[in-house]
Amino acid sequence: MNIRRLFLNCGSYRVRFYNAAIDNIRETASASDVPQAMSDVEKREVQHHSNLADEWWNVNGPLKALHSLNSIRVPFIRDGLIARGSIDAKAVSTTHVLENQQILEVGCGGGILTEQLARLDAKITGIDLSDVLINVAREHLLQEANARLLENITYKIEPIEIHVKDKCNFYDAVVISEVLEHIDDKVTFLTACVQCVKPGGSVFITTLNQTIPMWVGGILIGEYVINAAPKGTHRWEQLISPLNVQRILDTMGCQTILVNGSIYEFWRNSWRWINSTSMCYALQAIKTGSF
Repeated sequence: MNIRRLFLNCGSYRVRFYNAAIDNIRETASASDVPQAMSDVEKREVQHHSNLADEWWNVNGPLKALHSLNSIRVPFIRDGLIARGSIDAKAVSTTHVLENQQILEVGCGGGILTEQLARLDAKITGIDLSDVLINVAREHLLQEANARLLENITYKIEPIEIHVKDKCNFYDAVVISEVLEHIDDKVTFLTACVQCVKPGGSVFITTLNQTIPMWVGGILIGEYVINAAPKGTHRWEQLISPLNVQRILDTMGCQTILVNGSIYEFWRNSWRWINSTSMCYALQAIKTGSF
């Protein structure tokens, strides 16, 4: 009888926890989703990606390369945090490796990367300018019916410039993955991102390099011939080299400690690291002091 009562009590607790987590998502949605003024460029970028909402979680759809990118960007972030010594040694080889790590993903879209980091037990906040995509992210999170994910993830429709007002020097890491190439004013954007990171924390960036090989192979062929990404996703003038990213971060008291080149092999929908940054790259920088 006692065992049966204990089982029922545990089951009741799980149900209460799950319902509370769902209520928290709804409360967050109503309390923090205040529309912000956007520039014409931001509106264009947001609309372009919002148009893909129905296909966002289709792993074989137009965003399959983004889904596949998790295979290298998740380990890049995980291993970068481990190397900094901020991870409990006992957790390193477990699925809870990012436990107690506060992470911000800027430009989270529909949550493809967000959910994977949360599965490693990171406490992660995903922000995006698109209400459509944040709703996609929230709906998918509820469909997963995973109490652990519900507890670990918070989504907000909010620009980074607003978010930093309440979260200055707060996060162990800020992740900017496949976002920087869509930003015009990169200095202002990165300033707010860096300000969100606590001293000693990490900034992780994955993006496209501004090179001729990237223009020809990644944009012209990639988007308009083989459809590796939806047409019009990337523009040459918005791309940036790792050296220029490093120079910007240097002015903000961030030391770049790692830059890895990567390439997408469309014929097998797979990413791999390479010795060149001529196509794409991943970067980790450490905030060395207050900024």
